[in-house]
Parts: sequence; C-alpha cells; structure tokens
Amino acid sequence: MNRVVSIGLLLLGAVMSLSAAEKSFTISFGADKASTTSLTNATFLDAVSYGKSYIEKVTSVVSVFPETDAVRLSSNKTNGKFNISLAEDARVVAKRIVINAARYDNDRDADAAVMINSETLEIPSITPDDYTIHIPSRPEKTLTNLIVDAEHRLYLYSITVFYDDDNGAVEPEKEQVSAPVITPAGGRVSSGTLASIASETPGAMVFYTVDGSVPTSSALEFTEPFPVYQDIVIKAFAIKEGMNPSETVTAEFSVHDAGAEQIAEFDFSRPESLSPSVSVPEVKEWIELDGRTFTDGDVAVTFNATGTGNTAVRLYHSYDAGTDVRLYDGDSMTIRSLNPNFVIDKAEFVTSLSGGSADVDFEASVGEYVWLDNTWVSGAEAVYEVVLTSRLQSRIASMNVSLKNLSGVEAVDYDHDVKAVFYNLQGVRIGAGAPSPGLYIRISGRNAEKIIVR
Repeated sequence: MNRVVSIGLLLLGAVMSLSAAEKSFTISFGADKASTTSLTNATFLDAVSYGKSYIEKVTSVVSVFPETDAVRLSSNKTNGKFNISLAEDARVVAKRIVINAARYDNDRDADAAVMINSETLEIPSITPDDYTIHIPSRPEKTLTNLIVDAEHRLYLYSITVFYDDDNGAVEPEKEQVSAPVITPAGGRVSSGTLASIASETPGAMVFYTVDGSVPTSSALEFTEPFPVYQDIVIKAFAIKEGMNPSETVTAEFSVHDAGAEQIAEFDFSRPESLSPSVSVPEVKEWIELDGRTFTDGDVAVTFNATGTGNTAVRLYHSYDAGTDVRLYDGDSMTIRSLNPNFVIDKAEFVTSLSGGSADVDFEASVGEYVWLDNTWVSGAEAVYEVVLTSRLQSRIASMNVSLKNLSGVEAVDYDHDVKAVFYNLQGVRIGAGAPSPGLYIRISGRNAEKIIVR
C-alpha cells in the first residue's frame, strides 16, 4: 500500500512539475542603423528588433541611442532610462529577469550599472553577458512594467522574462526575416556592374524585381549575381517558412558610359554622404566600424578591427579635426571592385589633421602604398581586391578609388562547349539554349563580358 502511495505521489509530483514548466519571452534591441540621436517615446520601437508585440507603450525615454544590435543607454553627461509597459498578454508572475548587456569601453564607465524594477545589477564586462534578477514567488504580484535606469554608459542587447506557465502563457512572437541587402547599394555605376542580393537569415529565399514594382513570391528569385546595363530600380524582399516576411528594400541604379577610368569617392568627414549613410557622432564620441561596408558605384570598402587592445577602427569626431576614420595598428580596410570589367588602379587618401598633425600608413596585400603621396597603386597587376593594414594609427578624412576598364565588346558565335550564363540588358537571365542574335552579358566563372551574339 505504501509503495502504491509513493508511486502515486511521484506521479503527482511529475504532473505538477510539468504543469508548472518554465517559459520565457524576450525583447531584443537593434535598429537598421546606429545613430547618436536619442530615441523618444514615439521612436523607441524603431530600436526593438524582436518582441514588439509584448510592448503596449514606452514612456520616460531619456538618453537612449539606437545601435544595430543593441540600444546604448546614457551619454557622457546624462544617465539613460526608459519604461516599457507590457502588453496584457505579456503580464505574468515573473520568477526572474535576465538582461544581456555590456558596459562602454571607457575608463569613465568602469562602474556601469543598470537598475531593473528597483534591483541594481553591476555591468563590469565590455563584452555582452547575461545578468540576472531573481524575483521571490508572489502569485499576487504581476509584472506590468520593465523599468530600466542606467548609471554610466552601457549597451543593452535584450531583456528576457522567465515565468511558470501556470501564471501565464505568452504566445511566441514570430521573428521577421532579415531585410535583404543589395550590393552595390545603388547609385551611379558602370555598365555591366554585378548586383547581388542577400539576407542574413539562413535559408531565406530572396525575390526581386527590376522595374520598380513591389516584389512577391512570384517575382524573380535571386540565385546568383546579375549585371546592370541600364538605369533600373531593384526592389527585393525575403521569406522563410515559420517567420514573418522581411521588409522590402530598394536600390536605384544609374548607369554611366564606360570609360577608361572611373572614380569612387568616400568622404568620411561627411558620414551622412556615405552609402549607407551614418549620423555624425557627437564631439569626442565615435561609432565602431568593425565589419561595416560602404559602397560608391563599383567600389566597396570594408573595415575590420584586429580585436586586440582598447581601441578599434572607428568613425571619430574630435574638437579640432571634425569627423574622420581612425584605424589603429593592425586594423585594416579591404577595397573591392564590384564590377569584373574594372580593376582597382589606385587609392588616394586625404589625411585628417588632428592636434596639428596626423598620418596615414598602410601595409598593402598587393601593389604598393606610397607613404609620401598618401596613395596606394596597383602597379602592373590586375587587382580586384586589396587589403590595406594600418601601421600604428591612420586618420583618414576622405579617399578616392580609381578603377581601370579592362574589357570591351566582342562579337562571337555561340559556342555550346563554353559553360557560361547569358543575361539581356535588362538584367534578366536567358533560358537554356543558344541566345538569339543580339547584345548580351556573358558570365563564365568570375569573368563577365559584354558580347554581340551573331
């Protein structure tokens, strides 16, 4: 009999345990682009990347700034704060609240802390980490607000609320597919430039149009880069089963006549002119550029940090020199030609003058950097990509990249033995079989040629 009772109690305990299984919901932060303009009550949701449905409204927003993967709380003068009123379905009896955060990489902010619903958490690490507030079990106390008050500057990546499902059952919010990125980002390009479209969401399918119409899942599916031969407007979006479709993105291309040389311009002293644009940092503030890519026409420039030391490649705003790019010892920039018909000929740099003097000096992966001229030259090689690694500290106000045209138009007879893909001048791929006589772009491997099929 006792054995039966014991088994019954065990089964009852297992059932109770299952009925009180722990659940959670998360609010994650991140905006389309970083900015030094503080969010407001009305614009706060622009920096919520996931979990908008759990939020009824946001109030008391002070000194909260959008980052691409977080929100930054506090400026160098004012502590940041905000108050999230939870939606009715997200009001649960919480067991604990976990935030993912990191403090600002500055000695002034070494004592960073954040108060969540009257409980204070110190944030000692400059890398993202989880910090937990444990809440005593009080069935009558329902969590209705997330009140966040920061001391010193820190990055807040997410807030996760844990609860027992017998005190609520929050429906999981569907994640949205990451908006695709069109490369180049539009603008003035040379004829034959290859356009590429990609979403960061693994397994997402990307669909696009080239006539400016809104794409649907019956539009062209992107599978490989395609050439741009006339002024077009590309619109694209991405989908994946079980997720909400991405936003639709647009890139407008203006094709100029191909010449012997094309020049791409990057004015870092006016970051709002870059593509994609960047807001000007406040004085003595900066925006980290590690992994960021900017394009102009047929050229892309990507910055990469070494990941060592207390500094990283950044866009900095100083009192005396305005805004410039600063690469520290070992940081690098990669310059790429986006058009297989053009190679990189040279890159000319304008030095930023800070404190009366500054320098730009690189170790080049190919070609030669001429320090006296602040210029990289390709020499006799055909260079599609060059990595320039900074020696000590390089401060760049602007740079011009020159491209050289290597190809022309060739008249050919169709060759069945040559493995190649053909596109018409509207960027639409030609089906299998011999294309009819006319003007096409032929792509074989990494080589692209404008040809006339006879």
